[in-house]
Amino acid sequence: MDTRNEIIEFTKHVLENASKIDDVIDNALEPIKDYTDTIGDIFTPMKGLIAIFNLKKRLTFKAFAINYAKNLYGTYAINDDETLKLQNYLKDKKNLTYISEIIDNAVNAKSLKASALLGAIAGNVIKEKKELTFDNFSIIDTLRVLNDYDIENFIILYEYLPKVGTSHNETEEYRTTDFYDSDNPIIIQLNRDSLELTIEKMKRTNGLTYNAGGIGQSGNAKGCFEINSITKELYRIVKMTQITE
Repeated sequence: MDTRNEIIEFTKHVLENASKIDDVIDNALEPIKDYTDTIGDIFTPMKGLIAIFNLKKRLTFKAFAINYAKNLYGTYAINDDETLKLQNYLKDKKNLTYISEIIDNAVNAKSLKASALLGAIAGNVIKEKKELTFDNFSIIDTLRVLNDYDIENFIILYEYLPKVGTSHNETEEYRTTDFYDSDNPIIIQLNRDSLELTIEKMKRTNGLTYNAGGIGQSGNAKGCFEINSITKELYRIVKMTQITE
């Protein structure tokens, strides 16, 4: 079975079992008996790590699949006509690659929230079959690298920005130095090191951006950034999606 049909069949299965998807996933991912039990104590130290790895993969995939199903269930059905539409949509390698990357990134994401968000995004793409852009790929790449703390930091940061504005040579540049300035009447309620780590992660995936620098500007200095269309869409997705982990 090729990848296109695998995605379609997975979607059908998810919809058919939407009301009991949690149990279905648990049963489908039940680990096979640990082969290390049969080959001696030499592998004993690795058993715990293998178990943790399996659990992490199972939890992230479950978060993805549950939210994928929830986004589709009740308003979507795969009949013959819809199957044909999906096959045509997935003939485009860009669309097929995008859905495949969402699934891969969801399973390998650092955050269950990110996996859940990717499930909702994938469900919406399947349902709407929209034309994809560079921004779409940047969003899934950003979600892949963010952990739960990063997602919380991002929400607080985004909602804080209108309170401080920008005043650096008429640019849209923000500086964390300003957020923690003792003269600032509204100090951001986040650990600075944690926030700056989140910002630098997001700059690498274009979830945030930065200017070229110059007189009075900081460019890509630590903690300096600008927001873009990807930032705005990511915030919208995070806030509008009721996720289940």
